[in-house]
Amino acid sequence: MKPKAIQRGIESPHARDMGPVPLRRKVSKLRDADPGGESRANKILPWVIARRRKLLLIWSSGLALATLAIVGISMMASLNTRETITYVPNGERTEDEMKIASKFASPGVDEAVELVKRAIANRDPAQVGTLIHPGEATPAEVIEFMRNSEERDGKTERYTWFSSMDVEGLQMEVVCITYAGKQSSAERLAFLTPNDKGVWKLDFDGFARSSKPSWKNLLNGRVDRAMVRVWVTRDAYFNGPFSDESQWICFSMASLESNALLPEGQQALRGYCKVGSAQAKAMAQIFTTDVRIFDDDWWRHRVTLEVLRVKGAEPQQFQITRVLGEDWVVTTKPFDEKFE
Repeated sequence: MKPKAIQRGIESPHARDMGPVPLRRKVSKLRDADPGGESRANKILPWVIARRRKLLLIWSSGLALATLAIVGISMMASLNTRETITYVPNGERTEDEMKIASKFASPGVDEAVELVKRAIANRDPAQVGTLIHPGEATPAEVIEFMRNSEERDGKTERYTWFSSMDVEGLQMEVVCITYAGKQSSAERLAFLTPNDKGVWKLDFDGFARSSKPSWKNLLNGRVDRAMVRVWVTRDAYFNGPFSDESQWICFSMASLESNALLPEGQQALRGYCKVGSAQAKAMAQIFTTDVRIFDDDWWRHRVTLEVLRVKGAEPQQFQITRVLGEDWVVTTKPFDEKFE
């Protein structure tokens, strides 16, 4: 397209008469000007400029120091945080981006889901050891638990690859199973871990959220000590033998299994660590992470604990005597041992 030629002499429709040029008159000096002709404004100007430069230098230095401090804190936090990648929709990140480096080749997302499906569907006792880490459970107990899945949890709705983790040197692939029809236990996590030959299997105790002895025996007072798998968060409820806030650290604990045994509105469980103990240090380490378990931000940390009923405490108050695992899969070495 050919550009239009510049047109000159076009008069604006808003033009107005400018009128006569005002007379030029001599402007007198400022009232406080010195005899040499230099005004007070000209004397102060260099001092103002110097002051502004000094203030600018101070603010720039402060901003630089603050930036370095933020970067340093972020680096320290990243070093203290365990290697955990929480689930995001698969379309937002590639599979390689979602997985951590592993000692053994980890299964792909689809393969991990398929391994979990096979382990849950198995009804052959001879295949339990091939597909599952049974822990102390017998093959018959494992199959019975899997067989009662629909009656206990509801009909399986979907399988979702959840995360890739490294907990105390133990690799894990986590698949979330969502059930329909049972609001009290709508989701269950399946933890896949490799054996010493790199064969990935389902961890039964983590999947079943096993407690030994059972929650029923612990809550009704038949036993005073048990290993439990719970969600925890910090709390501030002090009374009875745990009245002294300077001596105890309080945590709220939650378990779907214990909730099913307790009346509505009376399901709160609390655990207490002695200040300065290995257990308190282990819990502090766990709380350096900020991992969302499900959509609820409240119960954010999965842990495996040994708890003890203390004389004079309320029925649902317990002392935390061991932190066995920083998740629901327990390694051969208790997690709190390294803080002793």
